[in-house]
Formats: sequence, C-alpha cells, structure tokens
Amino acid sequence: MAAVYSGISLKLKSKTVSWEDKLKLAHFAWISHQCILPNKEQVLLDWARQSLVAFYKKKLELKEDIVERLWTYIDNVLHSTKLQNLLKSGKTINLQLSLVKVTTASRAVLDALGAPPGSTVTARDVFFLGLTL
Repeated sequence: MAAVYSGISLKLKSKTVSWEDKLKLAHFAWISHQCILPNKEQVLLDWARQSLVAFYKKKLELKEDIVERLWTYIDNVLHSTKLQNLLKSGKTINLQLSLVKVTTASRAVLDALGAPPGSTVTARDVFFLGLTL
C-alpha cells in the first residue's frame, strides 16, 4: 500500500493528475499511517492552501465543486482528532498569512452584517462575499 503514496508531493502538484484524484490522495495520505512523508501534515495543508490561494488570485482554474472540496478538506484536517493530538504532543503547524487573514476577518464580517453573537462564517464564505482584505 505504501507504493500508492510514492511521490505524493509530485502527484499533488502534477498537472496531469486529476483534481478528483489529488483530493482522494490527500485524504488518504492524511488518514493513513502507511503514508511516510516528511512533515506530512504541513505538506498536505500547504498544498490545499496554495491551491485555494491560486484559485482566488485567478492563477488556477478550478470547478466550484473542487473549490468546495478543498475548503472541506482544510476544515476536516483542522478539526481532526489527529491534528489535535499532534498539536498536544508539541508539533506545530503553520497556516500562512494569506489564509489566516481571511479567517481572522470572519468575525468582523459577521459584525458588519449584524449577525448575532455565536454565529460563524468560514473563510470560504468571506471569499464568496467578494470581500478583499
């Protein structure tokens, strides 16, 4: 099974691998103990983040369902027990400023829209509102 994960970084960056296959590969790489990749967690999050940033900067064309699935992937990783356990054990994960700026602005967006306390908005929602930060 480890052969499936051979060259995962190259496959995720490849223009010949379909986005469907990239998302499947990233998902299984995340959950699999058989995927040996130095700094795997950071590599996978960076790939998804860079893909979304490129899409929103209009440097990459993606179908809307792929964009949605990339956001879902990031959300699933950030809320995963696996990541929480890694963080508790002292590992650090770096979310680049481009994604953090949007997420941090979420509360300000909700306040501006008059949303009640406790409401949430995702970074994806901020992009869909067409806001620039």
